[in-house]
Amino acid sequence: RKHLSELSRGLDSPESDGIKRIVVFYIPEIERKKRRWLRGELIAFQYRQLQKSVWIGEAPLPEEFVDDLDNLQLRGKVHIFRVESEGTLA
Repeated sequence: RKHLSELSRGLDSPESDGIKRIVVFYIPEIERKKRRWLRGELIAFQYRQLQKSVWIGEAPLPEEFVDDLDNLQLRGKVHIFRVESEGTLA
């Protein structure tokens, strides 16, 4: 728990660059503290929830955040997509 609270602490919320990013994750219930940490970080980076495990924002995620994902062994459970163009279904 202490380790989780120390991660990403002090990171400034990055400024929006106008490029949408989607973060999708599946973190099992047994790792709920990590899941709670991830949601808290996304909120701090001004991302908003689209669905339970799908978030969207327009700020680049800091390298330190990605390093924290590695340290928590979440790299394969969290996927970050950059939206190059938007559209609708016809």
